[in-house]
Amino acid sequence: MRLSKLNIIITLFCSIFFLNEGIAQNSEAKAHLETADFLLANNRYSEALDELEKAIQANPSDGSVYFKKANTYLAVTKFSEAIATLESCVQADPSYFRAYEMLGDLYSQRKQPIKAVNFYDLAFQKDPSIDQRYLYKLKILDILDQANRHRFSKPHIDDVRSLNLVESFDLDYYEAMYWNEMDSPEKAEDLMAKIIGDIEPLSGNERYYYQYIWSLFSQGKYSEASQWMDKITTSEAEAMFMIFREDYYFSLADTYFDVMDYEKSQAMIDITLGINSSYIEAFDLQKQLAAIHTTKTKVIAAQDRALMAEKDIKKRSAKLLELAILNYQSADYSTAYIHLEEFQNVLPQNERNINVIFIKTMCEKNLMQVGASTEKLKKVIHNPSINPPTKAKYNFAIALVYKEAGDYKQAENFLKAAYGGSFKNTVRYEFSEIQKLKDMKEIEAMN
Repeated sequence: MRLSKLNIIITLFCSIFFLNEGIAQNSEAKAHLETADFLLANNRYSEALDELEKAIQANPSDGSVYFKKANTYLAVTKFSEAIATLESCVQADPSYFRAYEMLGDLYSQRKQPIKAVNFYDLAFQKDPSIDQRYLYKLKILDILDQANRHRFSKPHIDDVRSLNLVESFDLDYYEAMYWNEMDSPEKAEDLMAKIIGDIEPLSGNERYYYQYIWSLFSQGKYSEASQWMDKITTSEAEAMFMIFREDYYFSLADTYFDVMDYEKSQAMIDITLGINSSYIEAFDLQKQLAAIHTTKTKVIAAQDRALMAEKDIKKRSAKLLELAILNYQSADYSTAYIHLEEFQNVLPQNERNINVIFIKTMCEKNLMQVGASTEKLKKVIHNPSINPPTKAKYNFAIALVYKEAGDYKQAENFLKAAYGGSFKNTVRYEFSEIQKLKDMKEIEAMN
């Protein structure tokens, strides 16, 4: 199809018009920028900001003007305004990678790791410089390390490796940390084994030894882990390695036993004796756990028959409680709960038995539901007659219920209330367990 002469003339006219308009806009923006530079040189920041805004209005797609305006805001310590300007910059000029980097810096300073990581990642995608892209990813890995978000580091590690730069033992360290956090200690061991021999056992290097020891420990290589712990003896290493000691795991086993979490208690006592098979304090607890874990089918059947034959109310009450505990120890939590309900209904005073309310709460924990007993126990902890250790025990039990029910915020609130005394180590351990569950839930949602 041929264009008419009139169409050609109109097309040429429009092209010239828009070209001239663009030149005029650039010329106007340049004039405002020159004025702004003069004002900045004389520390007249407020007036300079006005000129920079006029330059943006004249040429709203030039990222460098937004960037200069953001830096001017930073010069007068207006961080929120600087961030807002930079975010406008990346909207107007998405290719202006320096704005992404500065946003990463500012959000990192504000302790907002998720936003900082997001903007550094965008800078990585936009910046053509390989060296700069490498630095962005190292910043991301450092932020994730400081924010205890190691489980989100693998894609960034892979990005660094894809740059095909010289291998860094820090990168191996970060990846080992990732695999330890993701319960793949054998992969962490392989990575750390390549570099640990070249790392001096000096102050500042404890974190490398920690990751290697963690990988060994998680695989049950307790003797080898202990040998590596002996290689670095700084005060910081001693504090970091506390969680690899038998005393630590025995304290966990003892606390979980106290709240009737026998499965968790057994797991911790197994680790305790794995580290030190001669740990005397663990033997009594091991015997108690062994008795709890024996098959109780015949005993429960006999108790059932005795209960049906019992006519005395007080004796029937006692048998119901015994039967409930036997069922609980056999991990039949639904039946245990039913017998505890029956126990509470037999005699008026049984309804006020706080220990029964506690056991029912632990049944609810194992049934993964927040029930009436959990709500009652929440009221009990406010009773002034309850001593601090018992209050900590009840708060901890309630935290476990909420954790199993998937309400991690409430679980953390009750863990905070339980912190202290014999529960200190176990509360910390549960906090780390909840963080892992939260991270895995977030990762699953991202995929």
